[in-house]
Amino acid sequence: QVLETISSSPQNKYWSNISRGSCGGGLNQIFTTKIFSNVTCDCSFNSSSVCHVTNIQLKGLNLTGVLPAEFANLSYLREIDLTRNYINGSIPTTFGQVRLTILSLLGNRISGSIPKEIGDIATLEVLTLEDNLLGGPLPQNLGSLSNLTRLRIDGSTLCGKIPDFIGNWTKLDRL
Repeated sequence: QVLETISSSPQNKYWSNISRGSCGGGLNQIFTTKIFSNVTCDCSFNSSSVCHVTNIQLKGLNLTGVLPAEFANLSYLREIDLTRNYINGSIPTTFGQVRLTILSLLGNRISGSIPKEIGDIATLEVLTLEDNLLGGPLPQNLGSLSNLTRLRIDGSTLCGKIPDFIGNWTKLDRL
């Protein structure tokens, strides 16, 4: 049900036939290395009778609409990659409730500020928000992202001085 809701918000025509069997690869379509739809599930729960969505990658599919707050309902989700689409609106504050390791919204039309709740994702390793319409300063809460290895925020209209908390990012190999 969550996948159905998510597919209707960014108007994903590639997920027109969502069912319980979708975790078995029914939503995976690869067109090129830069254009594909992929949902990965972990089906090791309850003697392999329960599956949980762990990765959602919808890259270069010309998706429109807004980012669904319902991503937060997928408690086992580790990756959201919506690279190179036409998604607009703001980043939902509910994203801060998901134990993501990768959040990539590169090359969309995301606007507003980066929600401070993103700093609550203690597991976050990769945050890619470049080439969007984001503005304002970096929220102080991002300083608590101790597992961050990569941050890409270029190509936006962020403002303010570079915050002191970037010194907290000891694992960061790309800024």
